[in-house]
Amino acid sequence: MLASRRWPGRLRSSLAFASAPGRDTPRILFEDLKQKFGHIGAVNQKQVGVWNLFEILRVVRSKKDVGYALQAMNLFYNFGVKLKHRQLSSRLLAATMIAKHESEAVELVKLYGTWLDTPPDSALVYAVMSKCLDDNKPMVVRELAKLMREDWRFQLEAPLYSLAVQGMLQLPKEQDPMGEAFALLQDAAMMGVRLQPKVHLQLLDECLQAHTIQATSESDEPDEEAVHLDRALKVADGLARDGHVTAGSSAALCSISWLLWHLSAMPSDARHALLEGCDSLKAATSGCKWVAVLELACASFASKSGFAPQLPGGLFRSLEASDDIEAQRMVKVCRGSFGRFYPEDVSPESDVTQ
Repeated sequence: MLASRRWPGRLRSSLAFASAPGRDTPRILFEDLKQKFGHIGAVNQKQVGVWNLFEILRVVRSKKDVGYALQAMNLFYNFGVKLKHRQLSSRLLAATMIAKHESEAVELVKLYGTWLDTPPDSALVYAVMSKCLDDNKPMVVRELAKLMREDWRFQLEAPLYSLAVQGMLQLPKEQDPMGEAFALLQDAAMMGVRLQPKVHLQLLDECLQAHTIQATSESDEPDEEAVHLDRALKVADGLARDGHVTAGSSAALCSISWLLWHLSAMPSDARHALLEGCDSLKAATSGCKWVAVLELACASFASKSGFAPQLPGGLFRSLEASDDIEAQRMVKVCRGSFGRFYPEDVSPESDVTQ
């Protein structure tokens, strides 16, 4: 009698095996796993465990395969099979990314705490955030960054803030992308997380570009113009504090030169007021003019520490559009020093003038 009850299950398993293109597929592994559970849920937990789920996750290749893995997890939970393993959430997240099931991956990161004991590996979460950046989904990046920032089980690291800053800079203009990115930069400094210079430079160049556009437009919003420059100064002060101004790359020196270019056009009182509190920047650029800093960038470009593949194009658009003799001279010097790395203006008309 007992044997007759098992025949239908064996028959289904055999048919599935015959129709499957390969033995180790999530569907077949899941069907085999179900055969180990009795009709009333009786199962030997010494023979069934998390390793069975790992076997399924190992061969996941599609969204449908992810579904079989989740069904297997549901089967374990329903029949009281313990799934306590520190790599479970990481392997599940990796499988969803391999299957290109990004929405499920995002939900897993957001809700893992409700059904899993340990968080997924941070590097895998960064991979999910990077994919969202590629898909131009900054709000998802912000949501994941917020979750990791507030979850004590995740360690605060530079990649988290770097990806979050890039995501915020993708926000629409009406959502103040630079303000959001600047807030993240300040939070990183407050939490003692040192970011790579390129993160600071990206935000610095964005602020200077926005200030340049605002200054040359016919807008009646001087306060917004001052906000952009104030943020640029604070970002530059962070660069100087970490030593990337006195011993930085040519890209950093070009950005600092661009900042000094704007400051040189301001009245002395206004300039000193803006520099208030930026002690590191003032110490690093004391007595320096934008020309001297740009010449240093040209001189150090050929060195290993000074080379930079990307230079701030906004600076050179400003110099090219200027009638200043020194600006015109430095354009020629920079073209000769930077060669093919000189950022040419590819637009029909220059959007930036000074």
